[in-house]
Amino acid sequence: MEITKKPVQLIELFYDLIFVYAISQLTGLINEPINGIIPQYNLFAYLITCFVILQAWLYFTNYVNRYGQWKWYDYVLACVNMIAVIYMANTISLDWARFYFAFDISMLIILLTVVVLYSIQAKKENSLKGAAGNSITILAVVCSIYAIAILSSIFNFTDYVIWINVLAILTGAFLPFFLRGNFNKNIINFPHLVERFELLTIITFGEAVVGLTHFFDTASFNMVPIFVFLIVITMFGSYVIQIHRLMQHNRVERSLRLMFSHYFIIISINLVTVALELIHSGAVNHLFAGSLMIISLIIFYISIMANKEYYRKNIKLTKKDIIQMIIVTMIGITVILVFISNLYAFLIGSLIITLGNFTVLLMKYKRCLSE
Repeated sequence: MEITKKPVQLIELFYDLIFVYAISQLTGLINEPINGIIPQYNLFAYLITCFVILQAWLYFTNYVNRYGQWKWYDYVLACVNMIAVIYMANTISLDWARFYFAFDISMLIILLTVVVLYSIQAKKENSLKGAAGNSITILAVVCSIYAIAILSSIFNFTDYVIWINVLAILTGAFLPFFLRGNFNKNIINFPHLVERFELLTIITFGEAVVGLTHFFDTASFNMVPIFVFLIVITMFGSYVIQIHRLMQHNRVERSLRLMFSHYFIIISINLVTVALELIHSGAVNHLFAGSLMIISLIIFYISIMANKEYYRKNIKLTKKDIIQMIIVTMIGITVILVFISNLYAFLIGSLIITLGNFTVLLMKYKRCLSE
């Protein structure tokens, strides 16, 4: 079936720029390690905030992908949505208790703009039984939870607000798996959605590069910044080959796998950046930094490989591919752990993992071209 690619509009690129700012705010949650490690609460807040940012982006992006025609009301509600996102981004702080009310109001506005857009579509269809109605149901549940959080803030039940917010975030992430409704997959433009996720991932890699520029000290030269850059660029190369080159984009899919895997792709990229920044800080617990890097890279490669279900018809992930990827990953992990306190071992071990997996995927792509 031939799929007509839906072009990404300039307003969508502008919308993504708002999230560049939101993503940049994340570093404030983990830039002050204690005794060389990130405290559990800080790491928890970091992960939850990643989910918040991704959800805020995905709610609106899904609507645009399915129904967006960029009529006047699309532009107006997009602007309202972006203003709320900026307010939400400014609440990202370890002292979250000070910003509960502003955060919940911002998230409720973000959600309501999308609810209004889906409601307009449901009115056009004269039905709540389709995908628009299903989305309204899911968003109504999440909106209700945020409304409860707002009321809890007003009536000084502040000890419960953070957990209500966590519930809202997890509900938004997982409820679509359970409330599928009468969903017509044909409304999803898979090529457009892939391109939107690629752009968001590129933004995340861009933030990683910006965050790691302090390795490039003009006063002294060594191989550390070179290794750091190679780790990031080979991760990016692996993502491009797997998502952009090996996948068949012209297809009809609900794409839950694509969406959910990108939660973890983006979170893992951020955590790799965190691990590298911890190493740069000097006063670091090497076992913590090494473990964080290993776990982040494993999550990254499992998440991109989860999209193998979207491969082109003549491409399969073979046992040989899997074994090769496991071997290079285990070699890299061994180097990191055996020489746990050595900076170059940390970087070389990480590069073995990223370069090794990139090479496996590159060779797979080359074989695909030759067939």
